Amino acid sequence: MSKSNQIIPDFTEDLVGFMVQSMLTITRFPRAPFAMVPLSKSEERIYGADVGIDSISPIYIQFKRSLAYPDYSSAQFIKDRKALKANCSPRTLYFELRAKKPKHKDFQHNILFDLKNKLDKAGKGKAFYTAPLFLNRTAYLLAVHMSSLLSWRPWHWYRHDPFFEQTQNILTQTGSIRFQNIPILREHIVIPPHTEVTTHKHRYSYLESGKEICFHEPTRLDNEQNLGQTIYDFLKFRNGQPTTEMINLKESMSLLNELSENNVSQKALNSNEQIIDRWLNFGEVLWKEYKIYQYMLIKLKK
Repeated sequence: MSKSNQIIPDFTEDLVGFMVQSMLTITRFPRAPFAMVPLSKSEERIYGADVGIDSISPIYIQFKRSLAYPDYSSAQFIKDRKALKANCSPRTLYFELRAKKPKHKDFQHNILFDLKNKLDKAGKGKAFYTAPLFLNRTAYLLAVHMSSLLSWRPWHWYRHDPFFEQTQNILTQTGSIRFQNIPILREHIVIPPHTEVTTHKHRYSYLESGKEICFHEPTRLDNEQNLGQTIYDFLKFRNGQPTTEMINLKESMSLLNELSENNVSQKALNSNEQIIDRWLNFGEVLWKEYKIYQYMLIKLKK
């Protein structure tokens, strides 16, 4: 593929992960003992003991950065999009799948796809890719900064203007958190892995609006989502509390065993450790081996 017209962002996937994590974990759910936290051995300082946790629900995220080609590019995937009658103007963003390393059990994409299928079957949790609809680091950082200022201003409780209520406030008087109203989270596309692959030489492409997603076999997909709405839909707020179906920590081993099967060596999940430590180990292996981040909606014991 010609790279003469390729637009490469000046930031890394790790920066994307840091920025999104700062927005997802900055909140603690008022009026309810809930929190959303990254859960791996390196984050053990946040929650490291079974005694404080009542129930959990996992989310697995692969952070990507968007690259781009302009509409006039001769890149094959631009030609593919046009053949599918997908818009490419003024430019098309995309990300590629990660190559498989010799020590890996499978492609990163297939691991994420397997996690998604198992969570869907269990009716608990989510697994997906997310990427910012930005190509410039300065613009991205500014958007995150402005999003924080607009969404977390301390005086929002005293403003009753419908404009502020509908477009900016994310914390309602019932305690519900409107993640879909956090501006920067709306600027991140969400794409659940939709099929198994036998090579990493595929990519997902989309417009700067996050619309018209294609997977380059090629095929067109109808699953347009943004990160804010995805998180809000997952939490299912009601009367200020998340109501998503969670699993009791003591009963969560069956789910952990199912998720880890064929993906992670059972030796990595020391059966002699406490349950939460085994979840921490699972999250650590996913991150170190595949750069898949494990987040957990946690309900604390009263």
